[in-house]
Amino acid sequence: MRNLSKYTVQFIGVALSICLLFGLASPTLISAESQSNQGLGSAEDNGIKLTINGYSIVNHGQNIRVHYTIHSNSNIQVNPNATSLMASPHIWIGQTLVRENSDSFKKVSKNEYKGTIEAQLNHYRPENPQMTFITHGILNQKGHWTVRFILNNAEY
Repeated sequence: MRNLSKYTVQFIGVALSICLLFGLASPTLISAESQSNQGLGSAEDNGIKLTINGYSIVNHGQNIRVHYTIHSNSNIQVNPNATSLMASPHIWIGQTLVRENSDSFKKVSKNEYKGTIEAQLNHYRPENPQMTFITHGILNQKGHWTVRFILNNAEY
């Protein structure tokens, strides 16, 4: 009987250690973030500045959410039915174009919007790839905005 309780205690100790390990690791698997007070990069054209504030890796590494700010020198008027502030944004990770799933945004001042674009990540990514965000239209203004930054693999 004494040997049985020794093995039971060891089993419970191992089980608790495994639960603790997964409990601490799970938030990292579900979501990772990279943000900077100055943003990861920005581009300006036609008086409109696009800043990539940061990104979040969500859904167990399946999706990336790119957080952005759009600032204009003039009052921004957006159609209330608009689903996006940008015309066909392209998100490249290394040499791979990733598919955009959704775009959400909100007005934070008369000259500024903040938003998030979610895209699907591919499973095979190079080590710390360069991410490139490109659009040729913001707020119904044609132009060229390209922002590049490094996607840190340690964060997902």
